Amino acid sequence: MQNRLGVFMCNFKPVKMRGILSQGMIMCASTPEKVEIIDPPPGCEPGDRVTCEGYTGTPDAQLNPKKKVWEQIQPDLRIDDNGVATYKGVPFKVEGKGLCKSATMRNSPIK
Repeated sequence: MQNRLGVFMCNFKPVKMRGILSQGMIMCASTPEKVEIIDPPPGCEPGDRVTCEGYTGTPDAQLNPKKKVWEQIQPDLRIDDNGVATYKGVPFKVEGKGLCKSATMRNSPIK
């Protein structure tokens, strides 16, 4: 994972994992056999915002773990037939740069 970009969900409540403070989660295509990091489009820089057309608004500064937001949206996060990361079938995109994709995985959940 060194020296590469990924797609992160960055508004989770900070929590210590194995003694290290975690403040986000990397998004990966996942099956029982394989896990693959979702790649942002070429030209992206750290901090570029990933959006899904039709889902506007400002993200919560920090998700409330009691509301279980992640557990509600995660079942609708998938890699499609073309390797594109989607939410409810709508592609993850970075405005002016392109779509977020999985290099080799198809039709798999995002976790």
